[in-house]
Amino acid sequence: MLFIANGLLSAISDNVFVATIYITEVKQAFVSGHMSREHFETLAIAINTGTNLPSVATPNGQAAFLFLLTSAIAPLIRLSYGRMVWMALPYTVVMGVLGWYAVSYWL
Repeated sequence: MLFIANGLLSAISDNVFVATIYITEVKQAFVSGHMSREHFETLAIAINTGTNLPSVATPNGQAAFLFLLTSAIAPLIRLSYGRMVWMALPYTVVMGVLGWYAVSYWL
């Protein structure tokens, strides 16, 4: 669930902010003794991959896309925010599904 929640929030918000909030809460639970080290590490991996993989769907998640969108080249190649999201969609779906599968079944 953390993978999915982080992915959705990271797609519409700043992924570093989302990861920071989640990892801070999980760390507090670990430090207070509510979970084992192994459980903490598994959740940390889920938070990290969930934050980074699905956020590829947005230019905010891709520095190269964001750079292109704000450059003088963007109008010349008819690049818009929506077009970038559309172009990144196949990567987002593949990486998101594979990441979710890996976190769910390989950890």
